[in-house]
Parts: sequence; structure tokens; C-alpha cells
Amino acid sequence: MKPTNYSEPVQLIAFVLQRGGEWDPSVLDLLENTWGRLRYKGKLFAFDKTDYYEPEMGADLYRGVVSFEKCIPPETIAQEKARSNQLELSSAAGASDDARHVNIDIGYMDLDKVVLPSYKRGPFKLYAGDGVWLDMLLTYAKGVFHPTQWAFEDFKRNPYQHDLQLIRERWRKSLREDSREKAK
Repeated sequence: MKPTNYSEPVQLIAFVLQRGGEWDPSVLDLLENTWGRLRYKGKLFAFDKTDYYEPEMGADLYRGVVSFEKCIPPETIAQEKARSNQLELSSAAGASDDARHVNIDIGYMDLDKVVLPSYKRGPFKLYAGDGVWLDMLLTYAKGVFHPTQWAFEDFKRNPYQHDLQLIRERWRKSLREDSREKAK
């Protein structure tokens, strides 16, 4: 029997790296103009365990997580990755120094995990097509997000734990409300 083309929608999220410890309103506008209204905006945390982005973006970097009201079929995450890369390039092109001022790691959350797409292959990544590899960085069990062994350092420390739990709960609530609306 041929399987049906069905996938549950997943919560679209983004881990955003920017300069400064307060959300940049122009970055938030960029995100909302691309993916629609934010459902949740988390706290920004110092991105200070690596200087990988400093040559391109400067010092005083912070990263936080946001979620969008928009949910997507998980199989479309490669298209969203392409959009995020294009957004980074276009925002850099408009800057006076042509440097990237924001890094947007678009991804998704389902009830069990957080997944980020990447154009870089790796031993624990699964190929999703269109040159995109999927990296499961966090799993959810017993009320907590757990970093995978291969997760980046900030995900291992996971200062985003509280924000991710709130994102998950708000998303679950919206799924229940959508389900009730469809049942009417």
C-alpha cells in the first residue's frame, strides 16, 4: 500500500544572532516581514563561547530564539533555509560595510525535538534534499529539552531552555485551539 502524503505541521522557529543584548527592532521587522507575526520572542544570551562570527559580525554578540505564528510542513524546511540565507545576504548588502549583521538559524520544533537545517554535511546530519542537511540539536523528554552529544556549545549549555518550553507550550495550545475550531 502506498503511504499517504501527510505530515503534521511543525512550529517554525529561529535562533537569531545579532549585536547587542537587546532585540534590534530592525531585525524583528525583517523576521516578521519574511515569516509573519512572532508568537514568542525569547531572551537574548551572550554568545561568548566561540569567536567564530566575530570577524564578520564584530564583538558583543547575543543569540535568542523566536517562534512564529506560522507553522509549516517539516518537509518544506529546506525552502525556509534558503529564505533565511537570502535574507541575511540582502540585509548585509544594504549595510554600509557589506558585513552580515544578523545570523538567522531557521528551524523547527515538533513535540519531540528541535531541528535546524544546514548547508554543511556532518556525521550526525540527515540529508533532506536541495543541498540541505538536518541537524537534530535538542530532544524533548520528561518536560525538558536535552542537547544531543554533537550540539553546539550554546545548545549544550542551553540557556534557551525556558524560552523553548514556553514556545512548545504556546504552540501546543494553538494546536489544541485549531483542532477545536476544525471540530466545530
